[in-house]
Amino acid sequence: MTYNESIVSLPDLRYVEIHCPCGTKVTLDMEKPPSEFNKTHGNFTPKECPGCCKDYDSAIKPAVDGFQRAYRALLAVPKSVTFRGVSSASREGA
Repeated sequence: MTYNESIVSLPDLRYVEIHCPCGTKVTLDMEKPPSEFNKTHGNFTPKECPGCCKDYDSAIKPAVDGFQRAYRALLAVPKSVTFRGVSSASREGA
């Protein structure tokens, strides 16, 4: 069995995009330092879509906030960390 492997470096994961059903896309920079407001209120990921003003799925905010905290912690060792996965072409044949 042959596997196609994808290797992604930490900087490749810098931008996360949230897609709303209304068509709005919000891009978040994982390297952006939190503002004083965000530090105080624990906010990084917006709670609602700026396009339609509806709340995002409740699972999005804690997941992206957690990823941002992990990403910022890994910045101390960016050349020592890579992410690996099996490509979608390999999954189809499995």
